[in-house]
Amino acid sequence: MKTPINYKLISYHILFWIGFIIINRYDSLFHPQGNYALVLLDVFCAQGTNITLVYLTIFVCSKYIVPTRVVPLIIGLFILYWYYFFMWYLVSHVLRPAILIGYAWKFNFLYSVINIFFAFFKFIFFGFAYAIFWKVTKREQNILLTEKGKIEAEYAFLRAQINPHFLFNTLSLFYVKSLPLSNELSDGIVTLSQIMRYSLEKNENGNLVLLSDELEHVNNLIKINQMRFNNNLHIDLKIEDTFPSIQIVPLIIITIVENVLKHGNNTLAKDPAIIHLFNSSDGYFIHLYTYNRKKNTLVADASGIGMENIKKRLNYHYGDNYELIVDNNDDFYMLKLKVPVSHQIDFYS
Repeated sequence: MKTPINYKLISYHILFWIGFIIINRYDSLFHPQGNYALVLLDVFCAQGTNITLVYLTIFVCSKYIVPTRVVPLIIGLFILYWYYFFMWYLVSHVLRPAILIGYAWKFNFLYSVINIFFAFFKFIFFGFAYAIFWKVTKREQNILLTEKGKIEAEYAFLRAQINPHFLFNTLSLFYVKSLPLSNELSDGIVTLSQIMRYSLEKNENGNLVLLSDELEHVNNLIKINQMRFNNNLHIDLKIEDTFPSIQIVPLIIITIVENVLKHGNNTLAKDPAIIHLFNSSDGYFIHLYTYNRKKNTLVADASGIGMENIKKRLNYHYGDNYELIVDNNDDFYMLKLKVPVSHQIDFYS
């Protein structure tokens, strides 16, 4: 993302340097000796060299002051000095004798080195001061933005605490109202409530959860979708018996299964959706395999956000110790996931 141009700040710099040039070269500008256009050229070439030095110093300082890198900073300033020396040599030895009548300058290397150094020190001081001020200002702005983001996050958290409470109370009311009307409807409301409560609670703490809890939610998810499609979904669901203490990152399997149900054409009896979960032969890994035929109206990147979220959570919890293979083409979507087995520690055994 490009940083927008701050025209207001640029105008302040221009006004500052105009004032600086007027103050420092008042006599040359308002009481010129000779051709005024040539005098102006001399003023702006000379002062332009000083101004350029200031901004070059700001650039060097902004790169090497925070964090401080002494050697590159010293090398940068050394190069700047000799650039400044060379530019002043051109102004004094080439430009001024050509445009100012009666101007003569006898070059003395040692005298020039010392004399130009004092001018150099003055202008790099301006650059240093501005660069440090800019860094401090940006740091304060970042702190303010962080605090603002923290407040907004806390506010969002409070709203998230209020909304689920209202939602579950409403679903409970609907459940009670639906009992005399339809067992299927009341069962669907309970299932939906369990799905949403699990998603909210497990997503909040981000800790590992029992695989059995995750699989119970998978069954609820399939159940509610079967209700939506009048039990016309064809799903080959195979879950191998697993140890009750196995833990997994919450909502990973849920999101993958949800993508199968949401984006797949699961009404084909001859080409059913596949959801298989099993242990590796050595018992150290869990394997998940899913396959589904795509809907004809499926948007190409429909599940991109969910998959990115899955990858980030897997990287955070497992690092490089997992495998995720996806085959996403025009006809079908296939996924293979392999994650290491974690066991819940039973302190009372």
